[in-house]
Amino acid sequence: MSRFDKFFAGFSFRGSTPDYEPGDTLEVMVTGAEDGGTAVARIGDSTLRIEGAPADAVNTRVLVDVDSWDESAHRGVGTYRKTVGESAF
Repeated sequence: MSRFDKFFAGFSFRGSTPDYEPGDTLEVMVTGAEDGGTAVARIGDSTLRIEGAPADAVNTRVLVDVDSWDESAHRGVGTYRKTVGESAF
């Protein structure tokens, strides 16, 4: 293995459209709300709607269980579990 290979071992590019499976639990930042107040997290170019989030969830970190995920549209729906932190801003 060359020095170049050793230097880049384990290196990979992260896409801007991650894919998730129903049942995955994610810690995400709630970045906004849509459709009458449903919390939304934007993860790269993907969007996760968060059902059951508190009204003041925007700009907080929350745990979410993924309920459904559309890989082609990079959109999903999840269920709020709990708030785990505040924004650093």
